[in-house]
Amino acid sequence: MRPRSFPVKIHRHLNVADLVDISPDELEQAEKEGALAGNRSYCDLRGCGWGVVRTALDIETKLIDRLKMADDVEAEMSAFEEERATAFEDEPALWGLDVGVASATIAISAYGSILVSSCNAGAFGGCHSARYPYVAFFLPKDLAPEIMRCAEAADIGLLCDESGLAQIYGQGEMDLVRFAQTAWERSAAGEEEAR
Repeated sequence: MRPRSFPVKIHRHLNVADLVDISPDELEQAEKEGALAGNRSYCDLRGCGWGVVRTALDIETKLIDRLKMADDVEAEMSAFEEERATAFEDEPALWGLDVGVASATIAISAYGSILVSSCNAGAFGGCHSARYPYVAFFLPKDLAPEIMRCAEAADIGLLCDESGLAQIYGQGEMDLVRFAQTAWERSAAGEEEAR
């Protein structure tokens, strides 16, 4: 498997005033209807903690290593999809998220943001609609500085789109995995300092 890169410029510009909030009523409606901010397959991943981020990173990096070693990436990905379909709820198979963005999506939840959508842009095969790997989310204004620091440390993009959602994104298939690893390390360091 050759590394994939995507033709997108990395910018880190976030006007906090442009970020939109989501009301509890909107969240309740999203849970009932399975749709939020244009995502008709919305899945509520609120409440994931940093331990879940570590688990996601471990699962995701093992799967990526498996894909990189495979003679036929598409066949290996199909095998993983079969495993995912038969996994029990207590045996997470990347929570139904795309490989390459799963741990970043979980990290955004651990920070306390409300996830909207994510896509790996076909970084590991398959047909995907996005032009580059991303995670879109409702970002509470008070969390914006920490997300910016983490995006800077991980060297990924961060922006506020025209609808007021925050978005982290990358140029390569491992960029958002690197964000998740950076976020997890920053969280662990913060816990150490608090002791």
